[in-house]
Amino acid sequence: MRVISPKVITESMKTHAQWKVGLKLWLDVFDNHALSFESSVFIRDTWKNASGWNVDRIGSSKLKNESKKGPLDIYVFDVHKNDCRIVAWGSPKAHIFYVKAVYSHAAYDKWWKDQVKP
Repeated sequence: MRVISPKVITESMKTHAQWKVGLKLWLDVFDNHALSFESSVFIRDTWKNASGWNVDRIGSSKLKNESKKGPLDIYVFDVHKNDCRIVAWGSPKAHIFYVKAVYSHAAYDKWWKDQVKP
């Protein structure tokens, strides 16, 4: 597995020290060339087993154009329960995550209301 744009994560670690441990854990888990999988269930289970936190998938068909990256779905990783969310486009078959953003819970809710179709 490869993480594209890990700088978004590392910058968030500097800005939000309270999330540093969880954000680093996410990078350690998913920026791992030995890790490969082809399903969203495996992504969910990998994160749940490593952190105890949830991950959700938003299908590309439910996204507004501004948040689309081709046919890629978005994965939303909980960090520190509901305090922080990592939003990343995922391609399980290509074994790549493209980090879109790291949001607080409130900022994620605003993004979700604006970018996910009802």
